[in-house]
Amino acid sequence: MTVSSTISRTAYSGNGSTRNFAIPFMFIKDSDLEIVLRAASGTEAQLSISTDYTLSGAGEQHGGVCSLNSAPKAGEVLVIRRNPAMIQEVDYLENDAFPAQSHESALDLLTMICQALSERLDRTVSLRLSSAVTGVEIPDPDPGTALVWNDSGDNLTNKSLVAQGLVGLPLEISQGGTGCTSAADVLAAFGGEPADASLLKNAKQGQSLEAAFLEPYFEITDAAEPPINLAARNRFKWILSADRTFPDLNPAAEGEWHFNVYSGGHALTLAAEWGARLSGRSRPEPPCTACASSTTARA
Repeated sequence: MTVSSTISRTAYSGNGSTRNFAIPFMFIKDSDLEIVLRAASGTEAQLSISTDYTLSGAGEQHGGVCSLNSAPKAGEVLVIRRNPAMIQEVDYLENDAFPAQSHESALDLLTMICQALSERLDRTVSLRLSSAVTGVEIPDPDPGTALVWNDSGDNLTNKSLVAQGLVGLPLEISQGGTGCTSAADVLAAFGGEPADASLLKNAKQGQSLEAAFLEPYFEITDAAEPPINLAARNRFKWILSADRTFPDLNPAAEGEWHFNVYSGGHALTLAAEWGARLSGRSRPEPPCTACASSTTARA
């Protein structure tokens, strides 16, 4: 028997229904094959014979068939690779007749081992044939660094991205960033408000970004003239769904309260009782129609 083909690896894309896959190369024993299933995410899992699949065609010149117990799904890839053990089991006895069959089988196995090594080398990074650089070594992994060429250009080394004038994503706080990948994560990292991502999009008039670094806001239940319990908290948030009236407030003690109002294009008018308190102002307060406003009430 001869090994006339250089193919020692094949791959198939899953479709959720096909379970039988041709092996287009010869393999001597079932244990010579390595079956790997790659998920759509890129992770790989080595399958086990009998548990995950069965084989037929061992020793056949034109290969055989790999039958999976479960069909690979769309997006998954099945890889079949010949990877025989690198051993030599043929024993020649002195003065015996030349064992042509076993000798040829040993040569076939050596050829398959060479092809398995060649297939693995084809997937490695190598220098050009004309390169004069030799003895290149990869250093041990070092978290937070990048693998780059050294200053002499003849070997690889680990270097800090910052030292190379580069930055990684997400950008760390120490480099002027937030270390986050989304607006919601940024607010959470800094203790900001609101947690509702829809308020961050600013897609409509009346929505803006609000950030509170001292304490969270107490959200007022929207109503025509809602009751406000000043004892609940010193910071309040009110999202208007229609024209509203800011109610009269009568705190039990002296203090300061902050109100962030998201008007959404609606008018916010002060209750009539506020007229006497604001009588010393040079002009009356207009209705609040800004996208968002911050009002401080003191008593």
